[in-house]
Amino acid sequence: MFSKTDRHGAGNGVPSIISADLNVAGNLSGDGVMQIDGTVDGDVRCAEVTIGRGAHVVGQIECDTVYVHGTVTGEIRARSVRLSASARVTGDIQHEELSIEAGAYMEGKLLRRDAQQTNLNLVVGEGS
Repeated sequence: MFSKTDRHGAGNGVPSIISADLNVAGNLSGDGVMQIDGTVDGDVRCAEVTIGRGAHVVGQIECDTVYVHGTVTGEIRARSVRLSASARVTGDIQHEELSIEAGAYMEGKLLRRDAQQTNLNLVVGEGS
């Protein structure tokens, strides 16, 4: 989905910022870096996202890299997930790399996926 070498996606410029006084009702999608300091009620998809200390996200997050300092209610799917001491996550996390600082709150399943994970096709033959 995302390249491990291009950590900032297509837009290597300034990150997209949802400021602390902004409330978004809807999905956010982009190819670059996002900084969320406000409230998002919807899914987030991008290359890299930072959920700020006072931020609240209710929805699924699907990014290459996710840094959580605020509150997330919903599933996180990412190659790399970092939960700081101030993070509060309620929902499952699918990850390849995971870091959780002491003091972080996490309620849900931690599901490790392999970097080379592929879909398995089962072939069931008729027994003789």
